[in-house]
Amino acid sequence: MEELAGFVNGSVNRRKVLEILESKGATDPQRVAKIARLIPSATDKIIKELEENGLVQKTGDGKIELTADGKVIVDYTRAL
Repeated sequence: MEELAGFVNGSVNRRKVLEILESKGATDPQRVAKIARLIPSATDKIIKELEENGLVQKTGDGKIELTADGKVIVDYTRAL
């Protein structure tokens, strides 16, 4: 848990993406980039990293959503 929290807190943009997904629910990557004010390629990289760590997953329609672990990490990092 602490290792994942460190991974998330190691980047303001990772945390921002997770918080956007928590507040908006399943969202397409382009919308996440727009809300986060990130270039799409940077957002895609962040999403891939988060997906590799089991914090987000793609839905059948190409949107991104938090996993159960992602929700726990968002709450955990907010409490730090």
